[in-house]
Amino acid sequence: MREKTAALYTLGCRVNQYESDAIANELTLRGWDIRPFSEPCSVYIINTCTVTAESDRKSRQMIRRARSTSPGAFVIVCGCYSQIKPGDVEAYADLICGTRNKMQVVYGAEALIAGETVEKLAVADPSAQPYEPLSAPHTERTRAFIKIEDGCDGKCAYCLIRKARGGVVSRPEEDILAELGRLYDAGYPEVVFTGIEISAYGRDTGGDLLSLLNKVKTVRHPPRIRLSSVDPAWLKPEVSAALAEIEGFMPHLHLSVQSGSSAVLAAMRRKYNAETLYGNIEACREHIPGVRFSADLIAGFPGETEEDQKRTLEFLDFAHLVHAHIFPFSERAGTPAASMDGRLDKKTTAARAAELAERQRRIGEEDAAAAAGQTVNVLFETKQNGCATGHSDDFRAVRAKTAADVGGMVLPARIISYSDEVYEAEIV
Repeated sequence: MREKTAALYTLGCRVNQYESDAIANELTLRGWDIRPFSEPCSVYIINTCTVTAESDRKSRQMIRRARSTSPGAFVIVCGCYSQIKPGDVEAYADLICGTRNKMQVVYGAEALIAGETVEKLAVADPSAQPYEPLSAPHTERTRAFIKIEDGCDGKCAYCLIRKARGGVVSRPEEDILAELGRLYDAGYPEVVFTGIEISAYGRDTGGDLLSLLNKVKTVRHPPRIRLSSVDPAWLKPEVSAALAEIEGFMPHLHLSVQSGSSAVLAAMRRKYNAETLYGNIEACREHIPGVRFSADLIAGFPGETEEDQKRTLEFLDFAHLVHAHIFPFSERAGTPAASMDGRLDKKTTAARAAELAERQRRIGEEDAAAAAGQTVNVLFETKQNGCATGHSDDFRAVRAKTAADVGGMVLPARIISYSDEVYEAEIV
């Protein structure tokens, strides 16, 4: 039998990272040595993403890199790209898994190094699979993540994720709360609930996200709570009012917005229009003092006009985002958007994405100028070159000079200046 050494590489979202952590944790419990991806290993595991064409390209690149780094090693591929296009990686992989059987990666790794025969293609229809129990209780980050659901019931015109992940399946509440307690006992001051569409949590079981959040208080000394990303349609006024009452809920929400234009949102098949988007954000501001937002935006969707672009720029001014993830539209074969009329050329799409990014940069500078002298609470996460970095309660990135080891501590810090999307501060 070969030595039990493995390296993992993760592409894409927080859910993928959580699942990779769960795989690494299980391998470690079974006696495996987890090494950096650049080092020689017996097994390489690539957890792939397919949200954009660039994600596909990077997934293929890392699979090929694993094969070239150690030609005699075994290569295992899992995740959204291998779920959608297993044939694309078949020539490079010894085992190909999908999105709802990631623990098969562990069993396959053990079988491969033991010299056992393994069926290469282990990709099944995710819609026919239940929620896969996973747990990642031992991560190296200060802020921990808990996956609470998988899948999406949306029918957005540009997206392959429902095909890759299947419909919504929810993790049992008791499992989530038990992991939350373990993470607190392990010293994590803050936990993020994550999933593919967490706003839909409980849709398949008769529960709901608010009910789950209200039960967090049953955990002994519950940590601070964040949500990874929510659908703006879910954030109704009554929902934001309820969030304001939840103990430990942090005043920041990441919204899957995509556009500030009602016409584009309708073409995308989103479940809200601009009026609803604005109204829900206004209500949230009324109910949760100091709440801030970040968002995902797509530039250059088919049929998008200059007036539509203007609407999205106006949304940026209104939302005053902490951060924006701006993506040029990426055509995905098999989606309705791939055959829509009015597709923009790459130059125009890139220019519109750059215009959105520049507007967001200016908003950040204006916010920093207004924030100078303010004191904010910061959860410090990492330290390098004499500076500790972390995030404020409203999720502004903060950096402060200190000789002390403040990792995992929540400390007040006074904002001084702003540089490269980071607020420079001094610990009070």
